[in-house]
Amino acid sequence: MAQAELLERGELYFLYMPRVRPGNALPLALDDGLIRLRDVQRLYIVLRPERRSAYRRLLVGRKRMPDPQRRQRFWVEIERVERSAAAILQDLHRFEYETKTRGRRVQPAAKSAGEGVYALLRHESHAHLTYRLTDPASPGQVQRALGILSRASYIAAAFNPEAPPRLGRRPPDVATPPSLLREKFGDKRFAPLDPDLLDVEGLELVLIGTPGTAEEETGIEPWH
Repeated sequence: MAQAELLERGELYFLYMPRVRPGNALPLALDDGLIRLRDVQRLYIVLRPERRSAYRRLLVGRKRMPDPQRRQRFWVEIERVERSAAAILQDLHRFEYETKTRGRRVQPAAKSAGEGVYALLRHESHAHLTYRLTDPASPGQVQRALGILSRASYIAAAFNPEAPPRLGRRPPDVATPPSLLREKFGDKRFAPLDPDLLDVEGLELVLIGTPGTAEEETGIEPWH
């Protein structure tokens, strides 16, 4: 068995923001059990590692999780890193705003799309981000619409923040990364994901679906 290591594990939450609506529309009456991808504005993953006061909120660019069977690869951005659940959720409440061309608009509050446990595993020269859903026990229509499976594994890598952005929506002014972070990349365009990189706001990641399980490949059972 090739060298493998459990780097981190903890709790995982899926959240989605329903699509923006006109301000004069009737109150949102979307049936949570019948959503479609076009009803979704954003999809988030929140990671809460064990034995740490930390919450990381990841924005999934395609509004659904990659399909492991099709080996899809989607970009993800580490949007916020906070010390409390209240801080990580503070901008996900319902709010209204004015636009010049479309009038008043309403952004509904975020909704839960599932909870579970996750693990970050290092295997040879790459890393796996794997999760197991605990609530709901089996995926329903909401989870199927968002590509959330009962369990899944992704090869996870971070893109060098000093390289030109390729996948996400990095702001034009990016602070120079600390030397420790630069050393992880060297002259490479990406590096295997690790806990230190998960704490870097604005960092772009890529998740690549894999049809097997991380446990099968690494020999590590992360849930025990």
